[in-house]
Amino acid sequence: MSETSYDATTEPDDTGSGASGIMAPGPLRTDVAVVGAGLTGVVTAQLLAEGGANVVVLDAGTARSTTTARSTGKLSVLQGTRLARIARHGDDVVRDYLAAGFAGLGWLRRTMEDLNVPVENRDDLTVATTPEQVADVDAVLATCARQGLAAQWEEDPPYPARSLGAVRLPGQAQVDPLRMLSALRARLRSRGVPVHDGVRVRQVRRLRNGVALRTTRGTVLADRVVLATGVPPGREGGLFLRLEAGRSLLTTWEVPDRTALPPGFAETMSITAGSPVRSLRMAGGLLMVGGEGFVVGRERDPARRLAVLDEWARVHLPVDTPHHAWAAQDYTSDTGLPLVGPAVPGDERVLVATGYAKWGLTNGAAAGLALAGRILGDPVEWGPTLEPWARPPTPSARIAATFGEQSTGWACAVARPSGQRPGVTRVSRICPHMGGVVRWNDQEQSWDCPVHGSRFGPDGTLLEGPATEGLARR
Repeated sequence: MSETSYDATTEPDDTGSGASGIMAPGPLRTDVAVVGAGLTGVVTAQLLAEGGANVVVLDAGTARSTTTARSTGKLSVLQGTRLARIARHGDDVVRDYLAAGFAGLGWLRRTMEDLNVPVENRDDLTVATTPEQVADVDAVLATCARQGLAAQWEEDPPYPARSLGAVRLPGQAQVDPLRMLSALRARLRSRGVPVHDGVRVRQVRRLRNGVALRTTRGTVLADRVVLATGVPPGREGGLFLRLEAGRSLLTTWEVPDRTALPPGFAETMSITAGSPVRSLRMAGGLLMVGGEGFVVGRERDPARRLAVLDEWARVHLPVDTPHHAWAAQDYTSDTGLPLVGPAVPGDERVLVATGYAKWGLTNGAAAGLALAGRILGDPVEWGPTLEPWARPPTPSARIAATFGEQSTGWACAVARPSGQRPGVTRVSRICPHMGGVVRWNDQEQSWDCPVHGSRFGPDGTLLEGPATEGLARR
């Protein structure tokens, strides 16, 4: 299919990501190995290189396969209702979270200006579409007021469907995420930092004086390792137990008559305060519509989700031809906060960044600032609030549901231990990560694990998640 065809497995085209580096034979030695060349990884690597560290970047895929490239491209500190949810940890935590967000947003603005990548100013809206959501929006507005944010209530926001008001925060922005990431990766390579695409890390092993990474291209020896892979590979720090993997659907559409959009719509980007989630913005002449998120492997009919999103767009927006449809995956932590810092308390050799809860651009840049500052001995003031073990893990209904999925899967595996699609090799249905039982996702043509979010191609090839190996072939 062409790049502009309407298919749930296509994403926007890659532009200028550059050729991947070639790893030389024998162990590769470096000061810091950054695993993951999405936004967090490249920001961390650039800051470390500027600080004089010897850095190598490894990525299992390419620029266009990263979560960064598949994101909505919103640069915001408002982030729907997230501030109100974080407020349960106290105003000091919200203050630090906002400081991190503003630091990430500011760094991206300055750097994109240097790289001649357009950043478009937009006001961000959190919209109430049901009476129940009004209370959530009120909580966001109250949190903003306590933190001194210039958010304001808007009775009649420029939203295409029925609404009951919104919070508007001026001074936010949007960007083409793939263009941004490609420019950052190109800058890294121009400064002599190797970026090795197509290199998957199979094992992270701590040594007396550093870390050894076993990869698909050989061994990497480093003093420190940064795991910026969405979720740490394998069982590192047990953090996979504290994360829930979610997928969100995004689509782009032609709008023949922009005057048919609500007045002021094109100067904003918006998201609803609750279900059904709808995320909207104009993107390069197209209208982007996101929503219908679900936990990986637990949605019986992803195609129905996409059909619902399409129908909503056709009913409420003056759209014509659909262009792209794709899915993005991200992780939410048990505390609702990003987890940025040592994977294991007190051990600075392996650092992680995860749990962005679908707000990975400002959070990803902030994580890069925190990680680089930590390694270079110049820590950011707000960094301790985001450390993975800054507060104890929080048992939740999500964790109980995860164990329930695993138990149900084991029972199912006794009867159906393998799976097969027409014309494809038969594969084991047992996820190699922690023994979850994968389910077939007909929309994306993948085997998805409902326990910890690993995903595999029809032939068992590993696509993403904490698993480090593909499904066994039978």
